[in-house]
Amino acid sequence: LKSLNPLHGRISAINAISFFHLFNEEKQLHLAKALAGLLSAQPGSVICGYQVGNPEKGMVNTSIAGSMHQLFAHSPKTWTSLWDGEVFEKGSVKVETELVEVVVREVKFFTMKWSVVRL
Repeated sequence: LKSLNPLHGRISAINAISFFHLFNEEKQLHLAKALAGLLSAQPGSVICGYQVGNPEKGMVNTSIAGSMHQLFAHSPKTWTSLWDGEVFEKGSVKVETELVEVVVREVKFFTMKWSVVRL
């Protein structure tokens, strides 16, 4: 496979763990739209994952492999509106999010578990 084009609209489950927070806000939207294009139109098709999140969207400092990095993080509210209204037509998907506070090497940050399911 040299291109993802043959997979357009054919994938029923996409796992996007620890992926989106590596990109800025604009590129996260672009990536979400690209993954949505691969997703099957069949009800129950799902994109899920987890990533760095935050109670309010914006830049956050987090430790990765022992060094500090600044990443763009969505809040559960902005993540939900991104998928349900921007990426997909409003009301055509169910978005679930869960923000979890974690501490790694005395550095506190949030991760967000999420899923987007076609209705």
